[in-house]
Amino acid sequence: MALRAPVLSACIAAAGVIGTVHLFAGERQAEVSFMTPNLRGEAAAALAAAVLVGSLAMPAPASAGLKYSVFGFGEGTSDAYNQIDADQPNPYNVFSNPKDKIYVQDNPEYIAKKKIACDESFKRLQELPPLIKTRQTENVKSLLTLQLGSLRSNMEYITANGSPGYGDYDQSGPKWMKANKFFQKIVDVKVASTSKNFEKAAEEYQGALAALEEWKVAVKY
Repeated sequence: MALRAPVLSACIAAAGVIGTVHLFAGERQAEVSFMTPNLRGEAAAALAAAVLVGSLAMPAPASAGLKYSVFGFGEGTSDAYNQIDADQPNPYNVFSNPKDKIYVQDNPEYIAKKKIACDESFKRLQELPPLIKTRQTENVKSLLTLQLGSLRSNMEYITANGSPGYGDYDQSGPKWMKANKFFQKIVDVKVASTSKNFEKAAEEYQGALAALEEWKVAVKY
């Protein structure tokens, strides 16, 4: 709203200048009827006057208060290097200081939730022996398909003591070797059952239980 008043004043002034030029041009044409008025020059003069009045009425450009910086040197906030938190120890990290992060990978609360989910999956796996004994191939496959995905992710979180990017995901460690052994045994149960080799499936199931106990000891479950 503050900008409209100067602009309106400039327009009124320009209109007044143009009207005055046309008025004088009409009088000269009446006095000297045989001369052609040079209105082009007069119109240009009027336009220049309007521009001058408008420029005087306009406020100072906003760029007068801008600050600049190059690669972090200077006070300009548009530079990516100056958008990093002042207490961030890594000058190339745009995230907050790690000491202020909300997520803590080894928070006992997260581990407890993963264990509750694992216990539920372990209970469901106890349904396998009667399904294998009665040769229910599709039910064995369905149970393992539904449980294995969530069980694997929860066990991996506990094994690594955190999510990917935070925990220890070195597959060569003893805890990971126990976990992967269990995962492989569960896959073997599914393969044997699908192949109608139910004796093999029962054998692999017992191996899976043994591997699971080894994993629980390794991670102090």
